[in-house]
Amino acid sequence: MEVVGRSKAHIIVESCLSDSYAYFEQHEKILQCNPYCQNVSYLPDHGIYKWIFQVEDPRNNPITALFFVEQRCELLDADEQKVAECLAVMKNKELHEGGGKRIRWVNAERTPDIAIDDNHTFVGRANTEICLLHQKDNKTAVHFETDIALDFDLSFPLNMMPEGVLKFMSEAIMSQIMQQATESMLCQLQSDMCCAVPMLSVEGGQR
Repeated sequence: MEVVGRSKAHIIVESCLSDSYAYFEQHEKILQCNPYCQNVSYLPDHGIYKWIFQVEDPRNNPITALFFVEQRCELLDADEQKVAECLAVMKNKELHEGGGKRIRWVNAERTPDIAIDDNHTFVGRANTEICLLHQKDNKTAVHFETDIALDFDLSFPLNMMPEGVLKFMSEAIMSQIMQQATESMLCQLQSDMCCAVPMLSVEGGQR
């Protein structure tokens, strides 16, 4: 059974685009602000990062999730659809000026071979977009979107429940976990940079 969680966040940071970009480009630093992230490491032979996350299921049993992601950085042109989507949620869109930059963490296509010898460790998929848009007041609008997918093998007695009900409940829990993690990351960001109050919304299991 596949379980998907998704979160979205929008904040204004009190720094210029170049400084904001330099901060968010620090992959390991950003991930280490996540309270569920146990380790982040770069695998130079593959050019990707390995994340190790750990949470507890409703019965307080540990669940370990492994993710392999590639970081990509690119320019955002002012006329791109993604910029229009970001502007749609901004209250101060009149301050927007030109394009910006985007940092993407995408699920890696080529990953190392790993041996999993227990029933509580899973390899998941993660995709994140961090869009940074320049403002006329020399601040930066930051749009953070992420989704995580895990595929579980259901064991007794969970496999006795209707899968649709269990999927709905699991994705609600996943969204709650992701909301807590995102809020923690934003708090850490606020301690490093002077930020406006974040406007956070979380959508669980939506595609």
